[in-house]
Amino acid sequence: MISLLNLLRIFFLFLFFAPILLFSKERFFYLFLKYSGPSFIKLGQILSVRQDLVGEKIATTLASFCDDLPPFSNRKLKRILQQEFGQAFEKNFTNFNFTPIASASIAQVHKAELKDGKIVAVKILRPRISQIMLRDISSLKLLSKFIAIFSKFLAKTLRDISSLLEGVAKYELDLLQEASNASRLREDLKDVKGFYVPQIFWQFSTPKILVLEWLDGISFSNKTAIQNSSFDKKTIAQNLVISYFNQVYVHGFFHADMHPGNLFLLKNGDIGVVDFGIMGKIDKKTRLAVAEILIGFLSRDYKRVAQIHLDAGLVSPTTNIDDLALSCRRIGETIVGSDVKDIPVAKLLSGLIAMTREYKMDTRPELLLLQKTVLLVEGVGVRLDPNLNIWDLARPWIKDWAKKNIGFDAKIRDGILDLFEMGRKFLRSV
Repeated sequence: MISLLNLLRIFFLFLFFAPILLFSKERFFYLFLKYSGPSFIKLGQILSVRQDLVGEKIATTLASFCDDLPPFSNRKLKRILQQEFGQAFEKNFTNFNFTPIASASIAQVHKAELKDGKIVAVKILRPRISQIMLRDISSLKLLSKFIAIFSKFLAKTLRDISSLLEGVAKYELDLLQEASNASRLREDLKDVKGFYVPQIFWQFSTPKILVLEWLDGISFSNKTAIQNSSFDKKTIAQNLVISYFNQVYVHGFFHADMHPGNLFLLKNGDIGVVDFGIMGKIDKKTRLAVAEILIGFLSRDYKRVAQIHLDAGLVSPTTNIDDLALSCRRIGETIVGSDVKDIPVAKLLSGLIAMTREYKMDTRPELLLLQKTVLLVEGVGVRLDPNLNIWDLARPWIKDWAKKNIGFDAKIRDGILDLFEMGRKFLRSV
């Protein structure tokens, strides 16, 4: 009954905004998702990286979604704190600011002080957000069945969208999962210069509450304050880019939402990062392929780039390699050697993703997240240093990384390790 009522609510919102479709599909999607509820705001943010589902123009419009909602009441907040901590709340916290510093669609954040004097950020899920998202997922599934009578393509799109929301419900509605993401990223980047991931206080965290180290710094969304800081902007930009290379290519696990509001310039000049709900994961085979594609573009070896696409299964095995190499050349020659402030590196990934669609291949979500992350990192980097060129930073870094991961010795090593793993699995099955 609840799902049916919600379905009617969504249907009437659709009808209300439908006239806008005559003028702008992008504006329609923006307004419809904005007024459909908090889970749809989150959905809009996720769809902004799924050009394969909604198209480039709509994805670009949704990328500007402002995830900023009024805070929930102090009465509800105190009830959640009581339910999660009980008597331990007053024992653990000497000071708690009940006015949130940020209030978004899924959770809001408060500043607090622990008994030992440590200042922390306390992220708290919105009341009933799990039920709301499950309700909206159910409504979308019902709507897709109805739409299927008229359009199988649109019905499939709605089913794909509901699957995306289910993924969000699985990972973003359990703050211990976000804590795990942050903990792994902190471990992965502990030796990376100039980039800092806050400490997680596991003993105070629950599925509904995340307690982590407070980062005292300037938000990168405050352009004026960042530019007026005394730290060398070129160095900061380089540190951000190198941290990205390490996340993607070394570990295959990266922060997929590094927009300016999630980045802070700390008092020592390091970059601090928060909000670990959306993370990208790329297996070793794929990240080796992406790295080799990058090396191929840097050296303008487009036949090699085409061959990697075939070997990695990014295009159909029946694809003509010479035609594919020409498509790669068309993309590469417009980018390599150009200044990043004129032609962003994200255009490379965008072109490659569009190219794979031309060759009738499904777009892989992890590559779309990768494209989004490159775009964000690049945008922040260029704002810090207008002369930043990610290609120049990539050349020496990728060259050194390739020796360890792509060279002949590395492939022999990986082959031996794969044989050992196959042997271990065989022995287990006997």
